[in-house]
Amino acid sequence: MENTATLVDTGFLVALFNDGDLHHADARTMLASLAGARLYTVWEVLTEAGHLLDDTGKLNLLRWAAAGRLSVLHSDAAQLAAMADFSERYADGGADLADVALVFAADRISCWSILTIDRRDFDRYRTPQGRKFKRLWIKD
Repeated sequence: MENTATLVDTGFLVALFNDGDLHHADARTMLASLAGARLYTVWEVLTEAGHLLDDTGKLNLLRWAAAGRLSVLHSDAAQLAAMADFSERYADGGADLADVALVFAADRISCWSILTIDRRDFDRYRTPQGRKFKRLWIKD
């Protein structure tokens, strides 16, 4: 896996595809700074973002991903029990399925850099391999 691989969380996608979002301009600037980087997410994040975006934003997100700008990974069904255990370990903070799926994808593709506004969770999460995330898009 290249060093330019980056995971993308829901908040970044919502900011990127909702021009009314407080972080929209910053998300566009951040994306431009990552030209050439390989961006990855999971279906759970795409679903969550689609739910939070209006119809235009959702269609633009899907077209952007379909054009090859975002690789969408499948979660591994063999890891569901481990994902449940992870969710239980972080239950006090409400680890949602999209976050948990990203955490497990990180180890699968050896990528721990992430674009997220979810500081509280991604600063404390550790992957099953014990790796810490590096938030590239710092929105506090």
